[in-house]
Amino acid sequence: MVARTLGGASALGEIDDEARDIIAGALDLARDRLGMEIAWITEFTADREVLRVVAGDKANWEISEGDSVAAADSYCVRMLDGRMPRAIPDASQEPAVADLPATSDLGIGAYVGVPLVLDGGVRGAFCCLRHSPARELDDRDVDVVEFLAQIVADELAFRKALRVLRRREMETASLQALLAALEGRDEYTGDHSQAVVDLARAVATRLGLDAEALEAVEQVALLHDLGKVGIPDAVLRKPGPLTDAEWEIMRTHPGLGADMIARLETLAHLGPAIRAEHERWDGTGYPDGLAGEEIPIPSRITLTCDAFHAMVSDRPYRAAMPEDQAIEELRRCAGTMFWPDAVDALVDHLEEATASA
Repeated sequence: MVARTLGGASALGEIDDEARDIIAGALDLARDRLGMEIAWITEFTADREVLRVVAGDKANWEISEGDSVAAADSYCVRMLDGRMPRAIPDASQEPAVADLPATSDLGIGAYVGVPLVLDGGVRGAFCCLRHSPARELDDRDVDVVEFLAQIVADELAFRKALRVLRRREMETASLQALLAALEGRDEYTGDHSQAVVDLARAVATRLGLDAEALEAVEQVALLHDLGKVGIPDAVLRKPGPLTDAEWEIMRTHPGLGADMIARLETLAHLGPAIRAEHERWDGTGYPDGLAGEEIPIPSRITLTCDAFHAMVSDRPYRAAMPEDQAIEELRRCAGTMFWPDAVDALVDHLEEATASA
């Protein structure tokens, strides 16, 4: 066996000490029940099979965690492909493996192996070996190993979910701090963002977006102004209209927001939509001049709701526009500045809300 490290991201993820103890316990149970000398879980990566956790007399087998074997020489790959049974009482008498280098190099006498299924796919295997044949192996032994492999898979899945939860908690705290900092610099931003979220949710629902897409719309609407945290106060808090030079600075905020989000693993996928929130349907927006279907749907919806709420809000340099005039402006700009479908859905929502008030 060679190759001491995994190549690329690990499908099984990080295995901490607590998880390792649980997995080693399952491996030991399999060894004791089947009379095996050594057991391990492996991970398939590229064209190799890598040992992740090993239980038993590793010195006697001259193997260590992190060792790997070429997939072409792997018992487990053949087992998964159906080219050999899951239980082999005597490797020297099994045509599928008798001539494999691993059989002679490791001195394999008997083998039991089953798939290790994680995230809906086969990511590795749970294997047991001994040097001498074990002619008493049967399907009941395979059932035992399958049961223990499921325990291992459940533990790995739990640890992965826990890591994701902790990462999201840290990222949420970071985002809340950034949004609080932005709101502290510009009181309008906090109330504005929440209002845009509410409108965007209503529009996305009317457009029939599924739950995943609806969540993305809500997140983009909440975070669309995040990049303004990087805009100088002299521009962000200016009480009057901006000059052309100041607008150039202000127009950098979608890119700044996308860059910030890109650093957060669980939200990085929102980066392109946050960057595109000021792109216009006719291609005259910024920062990239995207047009029509090139613009992510959350960006199209957020721009429409963002613009409407800005029009009906008081600002230091102008009074709020009456809602009916803002609706007319939306309709006038549908197909140029705004996605027509988003305008129709928003107007329907607003008119229904007015009628039921």
